Amino acid sequence: MSNFWEQIKGPFTVASVTITILFITYSSQIFVIWPFLGAANIHSIFILVPLNFFVLMALINYFLTCKTDPGSVPARWIPRQQAFIEVKKSTHTPRFCKTCNNYKPPRTHHCSTCNRCVLKMDHHCPWVNNCVGFANYCHFFRFLIYVDISSIYLFILLSCRLAQLVRDMRHYDIRPTALEAAFLSINLILAAIVMIAVGILTSYHIYCIATNTTTIEGWEKGRSLTIKGMGKIQNIKCPYDQGIYKNIQSVLGRWPIFWLIPGPISGTGLDFPITTKCIDEDGESIILDDKQFSSSTSLNRSASMNSQWTSTTEDHQHEPVKVDITPLMPLKTKPSINTIGSRSMPNTPGSVLTFASTATTLVDYYSHKLTTKPNNSTTVESSDYSISPPLHR
Repeated sequence: MSNFWEQIKGPFTVASVTITILFITYSSQIFVIWPFLGAANIHSIFILVPLNFFVLMALINYFLTCKTDPGSVPARWIPRQQAFIEVKKSTHTPRFCKTCNNYKPPRTHHCSTCNRCVLKMDHHCPWVNNCVGFANYCHFFRFLIYVDISSIYLFILLSCRLAQLVRDMRHYDIRPTALEAAFLSINLILAAIVMIAVGILTSYHIYCIATNTTTIEGWEKGRSLTIKGMGKIQNIKCPYDQGIYKNIQSVLGRWPIFWLIPGPISGTGLDFPITTKCIDEDGESIILDDKQFSSSTSLNRSASMNSQWTSTTEDHQHEPVKVDITPLMPLKTKPSINTIGSRSMPNTPGSVLTFASTATTLVDYYSHKLTTKPNNSTTVESSDYSISPPLHR
């Protein structure tokens, strides 16, 4: 029985929300507002058409929120070479999901309900039976906006009818029918509850969009994200805040005129721009600089004890940082299927390259030690092997 309920719980919740929206809207219009406005006329149409439009837009965005995939990490996805990358705070290595056996892009989190990693995960919403993430967050936000507008609009109409009934009962002793009184009372209370509850939720998500943060990042407000670049580890708060206007554009689209019209979001959800002006975990203002980053560093790092993650150079002038840098190079090979179920994280690019460089240095040193003799002989031969002096670099 419990398994059956788990299977139908999501669709049942979605159906319940849809029926509730339709019930509040159309029972109010049929039994309360329509008699209040009188017969069909221009005045009634002028008042009711906007209400039905707002409700229709709310239902469309609700459907899109439920049915749109929030975005998942591609199979065998690996981090790409970037000036700055979000890493695990404890190990300073690229974030990795042991459950999915795959790397996690920035702002990605594993949803235990959906049992997968979700791009730019905001939260798992039981009311939409889906995760709210990168691809459907815009629909979710528009749904909240239109529910707020609809509930406020309906609450005003019902309040006007209630005020008229009170006036008629006081002066003319005219009383409403039992059916009208019942629907007026029920829908007025429901509209007030929806208006307050969804209004609070909408206010919070307006703040999230304005600051370019997610609900999960808001829960971790006291904590900071660990950003790694050019060997420097920075614990930064809100590194993705590009300013209010650009933050809104990143969710609702480029043109303000289309912000409340249903439409897909642009981008891949695998990388995000990082602001150069940040606040560290101590509340101090810092500036990130990627001008030190050069292709020569990445090309020659195999012959150096430093890798992309350990090298440091002198500071240069500051300029805006874009996480997506081309040409892009993979940081490591794809995870092997043999690592499924393993509790250890695969080696990171920096550790692999550093180990290889260290091993090369040790071999060169050992070869030089074996080949050096008091009589300046430069070659040692045996029946099994021959060691030649290392080439000078």
